Amino acid sequence: MDPEAGNTQRPGRKYRMNSADRDVLQWPSIPAKWLPSHNSTRTSESRITYPEELGMFLIRPRFLRRPVRPAVLVFRHSARLGGMGRAAEFFTPLLTSRCHVSAVISLSADRKGSERFAASWHAKALATAAALGKSAYLLIRRTQTAVYLPVSQGGPQLLRDAVLIGLARAVRCTVVLHLHGAQLPARLAANQLLRALLSGSHWLVLSERVAGQLLASGCPVASVTVLRNPTPPAVPRTEGGRPSRVLRVGWLGTMTRLKGFDLVCGGVAKARAQGLEVEFRVAGIRHDVTVAEMACVDQDLGVLDLSNALSFWTTVDAFVLPARWVEGLPFVLLEGLRAGCAVAATPSPGSAELFDRGCVEPVEASVESVARFLTACREDLEGIRRRQQKAWQELGPWYEPGRIEEEFVRFWQNLGLGRHD
Repeated sequence: MDPEAGNTQRPGRKYRMNSADRDVLQWPSIPAKWLPSHNSTRTSESRITYPEELGMFLIRPRFLRRPVRPAVLVFRHSARLGGMGRAAEFFTPLLTSRCHVSAVISLSADRKGSERFAASWHAKALATAAALGKSAYLLIRRTQTAVYLPVSQGGPQLLRDAVLIGLARAVRCTVVLHLHGAQLPARLAANQLLRALLSGSHWLVLSERVAGQLLASGCPVASVTVLRNPTPPAVPRTEGGRPSRVLRVGWLGTMTRLKGFDLVCGGVAKARAQGLEVEFRVAGIRHDVTVAEMACVDQDLGVLDLSNALSFWTTVDAFVLPARWVEGLPFVLLEGLRAGCAVAATPSPGSAELFDRGCVEPVEASVESVARFLTACREDLEGIRRRQQKAWQELGPWYEPGRIEEEFVRFWQNLGLGRHD
């Protein structure tokens, strides 16, 4: 139908466009004041300039939407919020520079200067309401092509993410979910409603094993792409000026029982009771830590900026993460390996490569297992380091920031949303 010939459809009929006319909008009969001005022209790209009066619609019909270049709505977490915050510091600027980003919305609550402890429920509720309100406005009132969301593992955060995904689907946006953990595939396999809410999305996951679990969960996906976390820049270690008999143990990240912080405290206390000289330094947000558990800590540095977090590893000999839950690919493991520390953790699908190649020592989520690892470090610290560093030299190039950047940019270009300049 020729758009210049006027509207020949009957009132109330649904307007359809075939593939050839997809970029040419068919206009129904509307008041003259809403029509384009006299100097509005059709270009070779079939773009039309619309009057600002169209902003009176709360929800603009699809045929009145402004045709614009592809735009991505980006969600992120605070830089100081554990692994998801570290990932945001790398991926968000990269996405902003290589794609057409309409807005970046924070999902993190404000701690108002008291960053040693988790945010209050009131602050979390306010942050959730603000994120939902702003995203709803941008998705409904403005044309978005895609949504990039670091999806949560469970709890109220996952419910919030499901609402955001539903809003994006309602306006026919492409949904890209970046999974920074390894717990969600099991939840998807056990919950049909959750599979329906998250179905049809493009997924970025940490490892081949997580990708296999996601596909096996039964959740329909548009695509699954393996994208590892990048290693941080190396920082020279500090060895001089300390007694060689002292084992320096470090903890960086959220201090919570789920990650096994209390088990590390118990392991340090048990190693000291066996005669080992251990110096224990910690940094991060306190979550469910008791005063008694903190008694074994020699120095609490609080929450560190990224630059200070990297320098934290220069004075650490051993790091252990005896998590009770399924971890993803923690940045602390990569940072510890890059700094030359002896690293141990409970095995997980997200970091399966590190364990399969021998880069990380496997431990159990128990005080006894932690104490055994610390004893082994005291007896042969250099031997453990050499063995882990030899394995890391072979695997490390797969985690180089340049390689991760290329894979991330290629993913968006394959979706047709990345700049090619």
